Amino acid sequence: MRLFRLGRGEPIVDPWKYFVSDKPLPSNRVVMVFTSRLLNVAKRTLRNVNRLRRGELIAVKEGIVGEFDGEKVIVVLPYIGAPASAMVLETLIVNGGKVFIALGLAGAIKRSIRIGDVVIPTWGIREEGTSYHYMPPEYVPRPDDELANALYDEILNIGKPMKINVVKGGVWSVDAPSRETRDKVIKYSRKGVLAVDMESTALMTVAKYYGVKLAVVLAISDELYGKGWRHGFKSRRLIKAEKVIMEATLRVLTRSDLVTA
Repeated sequence: MRLFRLGRGEPIVDPWKYFVSDKPLPSNRVVMVFTSRLLNVAKRTLRNVNRLRRGELIAVKEGIVGEFDGEKVIVVLPYIGAPASAMVLETLIVNGGKVFIALGLAGAIKRSIRIGDVVIPTWGIREEGTSYHYMPPEYVPRPDDELANALYDEILNIGKPMKINVVKGGVWSVDAPSRETRDKVIKYSRKGVLAVDMESTALMTVAKYYGVKLAVVLAISDELYGKGWRHGFKSRRLIKAEKVIMEATLRVLTRSDLVTA
């Protein structure tokens, strides 16, 4: 039995009517970060940093705008989970956002992936509920290829001297972290899924729905494939990886060939 069908009619709460601010965004280039530490890395990396007004964005803990290589870039810290992050993405889109890179943490489910590695999702398994309201069940979410490939090359270049391992592959997004069961870890890893998080498939799906560019970069904070849960949220390798992915993200976002002004 199907739990619901994809709505086809006009939305009652139309973001183009109700989410638009009276003040346009200062940039169409946006980084979405899912930890306070990544936001702090952005603050240290950008120049001329200013806070966005709280009323300008919905479901955001904090937002800033700063400059990198002469271009303005927005960085926002949404609340975690697919519904909140999708709402933030929609709000940014209707207010002028065009190119998005989401930076977050993920748990490795494939044995070759370790804490401090970097995963760039190229497709995803949808076990969050949000994306099913934008695309039918058979849809496979994917990032913008050009953006994802540029990020891979940049992270590889910056991270090589620091021995940062960066790989591309599948991501599994789920609403319930305590239901990342061992059978699913084994099943999905055999299908080519590298990591699990809460937002990636929803963000890629919403971006496709609205026709904007989006890619995701995940730093591996924990490992789920062993006998028990191994985490390294404060590890030096992870902190180093976070700095690398932020630097790479800002370099890619400010490239004129990838961003339409």
